Amino acid sequence: MENIEHRCKKTTKHIADKILLLRVETKLTQETFAEKVGVDLRTIARAESGKHRPSAQTMELIARAFHIPISYFFDESRYKMDISKTVLIYEINTKLNVLSKANLQKVKSFIEII
Repeated sequence: MENIEHRCKKTTKHIADKILLLRVETKLTQETFAEKVGVDLRTIARAESGKHRPSAQTMELIARAFHIPISYFFDESRYKMDISKTVLIYEINTKLNVLSKANLQKVKSFIEII
């Protein structure tokens, strides 16, 4: 039987993945996502990292901002995700966040080509 600490870590990671997936699917930066939710950017960064579980209040704010049920954070069957793709998207997003507007436009044009 799994110990409770291990299960808690798995749950925290699952919630982190769900928050990241929601942000990526809505095509928002961490900063824009945080503004929409009404929390500090660091709150979102910590929540996505999986190192700290977001508070119930933060999850409620996210659910309200995106009109999703609070169960979104815990439901495994309805919102399956490919973790390797999520990690790759996160890495790409991190690099895109430091590009100038002109370089972002070049990236956008390239993506439209492919």
